[in-house]
Amino acid sequence: MENGKTIEPSGLAQIKFDGDSPFELFQSWRKDAINTDLVLPDALTFATCNGDGKVTARTVRLRRIEPDGFVIMTDRRSRKARDLAEVPSGAMVFLWCYVDDEGRTVNRQVRVEGEVLELQPEQYQDLYDAEPLFCKIRSHICQQGKALTGNEHKRHHDEVYGPCNNEGLELPMPPHFVAYKLVANIMDFYYAYDELIGDRLLFVLDPDTKKWKYNHVYA
Repeated sequence: MENGKTIEPSGLAQIKFDGDSPFELFQSWRKDAINTDLVLPDALTFATCNGDGKVTARTVRLRRIEPDGFVIMTDRRSRKARDLAEVPSGAMVFLWCYVDDEGRTVNRQVRVEGEVLELQPEQYQDLYDAEPLFCKIRSHICQQGKALTGNEHKRHHDEVYGPCNNEGLELPMPPHFVAYKLVANIMDFYYAYDELIGDRLLFVLDPDTKKWKYNHVYA
């Protein structure tokens, strides 16, 4: 108590890391998020930019982590695919907010920036094969952003679903199904919990040595 006022607790959160790669820290944080009650710990915001400098963002799902980047899937006819054809770079944001085993309200965010590469079909065939049936049907009947009518959509769905359900027909990967990998050159980690002031750890990939350099920065 000071001058009749209650002093609220304060302090600094701190990111502890002594590894070489930000992917080590990302995997650790992702594992913590998966072990909570989050419904979609692999959800992320993916931002792209077209040739006119117009930025758009949407929520997608992380499909695979590779040693140098993050893989997502989409429709080659989508807006994000058109953006990437003009400007092959992007940014991702992962946000994990949850209550941990100690009862603390944890807030973790990871921002990633870098070049975006279109993968070859043989590099993501396994991802398509692992999709549930409704996702494969969606890939065949849905063209992202195209106008439709309810009747048309249902008719197209039933035409594809019927043979799959009644005859066990396997749906091959359509040519417009595509995967991209964001090859990270910047990764920015933010961490805070309860009323503590957050900490940030900024990793930047040295283009010459291909090694990561990092520093704590103000949140």
